[in-house]
Amino acid sequence: MKSIKVIISTIFFAGLLTSCEDYLATTPYDSIDATAAFQTVQDLSDGANGVYGSISGQNIYEINALMTDELRRAPTNTGQGMQVFNHDIIPSEGTVSGAWSNVYITLDRLNRVLEAIDLVAAGNAEEEALKERIRGEMLGVRAYLHFDAYRIFVDFDLNDSGLAVPYMSASNVGSPARDNKGDYHTLLMADIDESINLLESSGFFNFNQFNYLAAQGLKARVALYLGEWQMAIDAASEVINSGVSLTGRDSYQGLWSDALEQSESEVLFKLPRLTSSDGTVQITERTGNEDIFFYASNTLADIYDQNNDIRFDVFFKDDGVDSNDRPAIRVYKYNQRAGQKNTADIKMMRLSEMYLIRAEAYARLGGASNLTNAAADVNELRSDRIPNPAPVSYGTTDAAISNILEERRRELFLEGHRFFDLKRNNLPVERAAEDIDGGTTSTGLAADDHRFVWPIPQSEMFANENMVQNPDY
Repeated sequence: MKSIKVIISTIFFAGLLTSCEDYLATTPYDSIDATAAFQTVQDLSDGANGVYGSISGQNIYEINALMTDELRRAPTNTGQGMQVFNHDIIPSEGTVSGAWSNVYITLDRLNRVLEAIDLVAAGNAEEEALKERIRGEMLGVRAYLHFDAYRIFVDFDLNDSGLAVPYMSASNVGSPARDNKGDYHTLLMADIDESINLLESSGFFNFNQFNYLAAQGLKARVALYLGEWQMAIDAASEVINSGVSLTGRDSYQGLWSDALEQSESEVLFKLPRLTSSDGTVQITERTGNEDIFFYASNTLADIYDQNNDIRFDVFFKDDGVDSNDRPAIRVYKYNQRAGQKNTADIKMMRLSEMYLIRAEAYARLGGASNLTNAAADVNELRSDRIPNPAPVSYGTTDAAISNILEERRRELFLEGHRFFDLKRNNLPVERAAEDIDGGTTSTGLAADDHRFVWPIPQSEMFANENMVQNPDY
């Protein structure tokens, strides 16, 4: 799609880890044969590592932060991120094409690994088990990436005949059409369920790779979007009851400086970023100097208990006021490593999200007992963030949903959820007057604004005769 058609054929495997380069050089990139590229189980493992290395992670962070009410423009911003921040979303915009191409390039790499698994002979039982684990990981990542594409480029109307995006179950440099939502959901859940079965059998858990708990967590996340409340509860409960614990106040900073061992961390799946050469989270300030692009919005800062909530202490730094005498709350969530500015592991999924998913699903089911369960999950999370917090309780579903969405905003700030939370709840983006300055031209988006669904990139439209553009672009 110069896109799947052109980009993949010219860039295939260019971003794989160095260990993969020699065996990939045996065949031209646009005609690579799986039997040439993957000859041993170690080759498959290297190929899977290359898939992880090619996932952006930051695209989702950036879209959700810049499109919503999480940030405000800093006076030192000289244009960075402003086209998206001002909601000037057009098919030729670079962030649009970047989000699309990263997903589909990575999917092609991933599918080539999957297609090679049955072509590679295992030398022993251990290698056979590793092959099946790699299959489970890649199926899970395939579902994860497809769901990200869905959240960006598809509306959330639960109409099976509506258009999704292409679901790529095989390497294909042709011109695929958009699947309908019903088929897309079926393919998505099939990949998740097979991943769950394979990864549960493996007994392997490494939070640097897609794993059984991440697969269950993804199922819970997808179920929440699709309105499958009991499925969301069951999958989230599988993770919550697994033995992984929420990271407490005393260790919370270490969660974001990546100092915690796996046994201490609530992270379920992350993409390691050991140094800045692995990629930085350069959304709110420049890596090379002190230029600030965006501060936290005042409306965001105001929802925290700034004296007691460990999240405020870790996520932000109070810089006083900016040159316009406005409160300057610097975003520090991904600046916790000493001497490694904007460098942090990309947290793809955490246990705290599972508590919030389960709480919301309970609330959606309604009834006194479910509302009590919803409040219990939120209180469990808050007790690990605030000393002796006042407990929440819910008398109605509407009150519960409103409070849970606010808690999601606090806990999951800059992790790629806010825009999609507003979108799936048919809520507008509303920026307060104190978060608007002369360089900000958009004060928000109405709930029915077409820009909640991003356009198919112009490059894809030009290259793929079967592609259909989203409405109003």
